[in-house]
Amino acid sequence: MQARSGNEQPPQATRAETTARRAGEQTATSVAPDMKLWIPPGSNVPPRRNGTPSGPRRWLTETWLRRLGAITAILVIGVAGILYWRANLGIVKTNNAQTNGYLSSISPRISGNVLRVLVEEHDFVRAGTELVDIDPTDYRLALAQVQAQLTTARATEQGAAAALAAQEQAFTAGLRIAQSTLRAARPTVAQAQAQLVLNDQTTAAGIAQAQKQVVTATANLRAAQAQLTTTQRINDRDTALLAAGAIAQQQMDIDAANLAGAKAAVQADQDAVYQAEAQLASAIASRQQVEVSRQAVAVNQGQVANAQGQVEQAEARAAVTRQRAQELAAAQAQVAAAEQAVRIAQVNLSRTIIYAPVAGWVTNRTVEVGRVVQPNQPLMAITIAGRLWVDANIKEFQLGGVRVGDSVAIHIDEFYGHTFHGHVQSIGKATGSAVALLPPDNATGNFIKVVQLVPVRIYFNFAPGEAQPALGLSAEVEIDTRHRGR
Repeated sequence: MQARSGNEQPPQATRAETTARRAGEQTATSVAPDMKLWIPPGSNVPPRRNGTPSGPRRWLTETWLRRLGAITAILVIGVAGILYWRANLGIVKTNNAQTNGYLSSISPRISGNVLRVLVEEHDFVRAGTELVDIDPTDYRLALAQVQAQLTTARATEQGAAAALAAQEQAFTAGLRIAQSTLRAARPTVAQAQAQLVLNDQTTAAGIAQAQKQVVTATANLRAAQAQLTTTQRINDRDTALLAAGAIAQQQMDIDAANLAGAKAAVQADQDAVYQAEAQLASAIASRQQVEVSRQAVAVNQGQVANAQGQVEQAEARAAVTRQRAQELAAAQAQVAAAEQAVRIAQVNLSRTIIYAPVAGWVTNRTVEVGRVVQPNQPLMAITIAGRLWVDANIKEFQLGGVRVGDSVAIHIDEFYGHTFHGHVQSIGKATGSAVALLPPDNATGNFIKVVQLVPVRIYFNFAPGEAQPALGLSAEVEIDTRHRGR
């Protein structure tokens, strides 16, 4: 090989190499000067003056960059998906939910004109707040009327009680007198019968004894007659006083009883005189007067029968006493009915003022001043404070992990950005279609499976001072079932 001189030029490159070199230069000019491309080891691509590869080396570098970017994006998306999946694992979500609660309907128990309405729509009221006043005039008059009837009934009851007491006293006194007369008449029968035996043994001593008995019986008779005269005088005096209204009928009943007792005593003493005289005559007439003694025994037995009749007559007065007792019971029943009427009138009068039964917000107020209202006519309603829940309709395949007591996050558009907390109170045992007006009948026609919705009731766990949403608002709920370690 000969050495080249300094003026000799190197051999000309092939056309292919020249074309490749120019393509690499054009491509390198489109790359930023600060971009560093990776050149695989052993590559024959000559570097340009700015250090970037050209030609096939440039193409390989861009291919690897695209692959690396795609792999990186896939990894990022996969990690983000895994994190999202794990964050929402065990969370049952639905926006098919709305708030609900109890409405306390306010209606009158009586009829009348409305005098005042003390609340406006959407006012917050506490339990016991006065809401509506109804004209109480008619109910005050009705109360006064039944109170007057009660006073009359009580007066009637007192009169019946006094009549019963007087009748019981008269009955007791008459019975006592008749029993005394009977007890006084019975011994005379035994005495007369004994006299029949003594007539056969009549002696002078017997005659003297009989005379003494006559004297004693006569003295007793005079004393009884004097007592009868005094009792009769008192009875006549009290009769005049009763006619003048100075004494009560009860005193006259007592005087009548005393007079009857005095007469009975006179009768008894008279009988004793007769008996003594009969004994004396029997003693004098000796044994021939046995027949007379027998007649005396018959007389005495008649007196006993008369006394027994008086006892029976006195006992018959018990029927009158029972009648008086029935009259008293009827009067007491009238008093009880009048008292019940007074209580009813008082209740009706108290119902002229309508109070709030619970605390909450006034809604649907339709009552106005001057309107005539009827019992059970709706006047307004009260949304009960604190008694609010969400009715969420959960798809049937989402209910597997939902249990009563699960915590729930509730989002409501009215409170954008605020999260309410609650818990699952109950899970329905019938789907919405099962209780629909026209439930589906899968036994007819072509069957198409439709995902059913099951109602789930969620109660709010309000924090102190936390606002209460309105009823009927749409809500989004997230039921957390992860605490069971799924």
